[in-house]
Amino acid sequence: MFKHKTSVLIANSKEKNTIVRQVPTHIIVHWRRYAYYFAFITLSLFLVSGYLVFQNTSRAYKDRLARANYVQSQIDLQKALTTFASIDSGIYRINTFLQERGLEKLKLDNVGGVDEGFDIIHINEFTSFYDNQLADMEETLLKLPLGKPYDGKVNSLYGYRRNPFTNKGAEFHSGVDFRGRQGDSIRATGNGIVTFAGYNGGYGKCVVVKHNETLETLYGHLKQIDVKEGQKIQSGDHIGLMGSTGRSTGPHLHYEVIFNGKKINPLKYISFDLE
Repeated sequence: MFKHKTSVLIANSKEKNTIVRQVPTHIIVHWRRYAYYFAFITLSLFLVSGYLVFQNTSRAYKDRLARANYVQSQIDLQKALTTFASIDSGIYRINTFLQERGLEKLKLDNVGGVDEGFDIIHINEFTSFYDNQLADMEETLLKLPLGKPYDGKVNSLYGYRRNPFTNKGAEFHSGVDFRGRQGDSIRATGNGIVTFAGYNGGYGKCVVVKHNETLETLYGHLKQIDVKEGQKIQSGDHIGLMGSTGRSTGPHLHYEVIFNGKKINPLKYISFDLE
């Protein structure tokens, strides 16, 4: 039925050239039928493609939904609430510890537990909250003179003791003494500014570091001072060498903590006890 053909003249109104094409007469006579066929085939392909895309999308959605349900089933919401409450309690104890040692209260916005309306979808907000809390706490802790200025034994405690020179009677000892070797390194116990660096009577060569408005530390009987007044120092920085200058019976470090102008027991700062 396609052997018989009809010549079709194609003319361009803007050009002189014309084109003649041979088209099967059957197609010209029944063009509507072929147009319907073409439209049907095009629509069928479109529907099949849409169905396949829907199937793939639906399968991916179902996979993601199944994964989300699995993750949700593995999360113990009550345990999460208990953990957050425990973190809050720990932060509260640390905050109390710091307040007792002369630091202002930390910026704790939610100590006391998580609201009952907490849902697992809020987990990102809570992790961000505690991340900020810990960052603030770390910054605060660096200002507190914690730990030992020298890694040695304490051989004389804060309080009344027998006179070490006469071995008779009692005298008040305003700090703790670390026994060590001449020339050993002495370190600052917290961030601060050196407010005194020089010879100070019975303390001999002495360094005083101011950590905030209420807290200072004193390092006495040094052989050598390696910092200057006004110098900013960080926790753990070397400040001098152990010696036996001033009123001393041998190489040791005399270490004091001064809170609001009063000399207090440094063991509260050397031992990190939250109880």
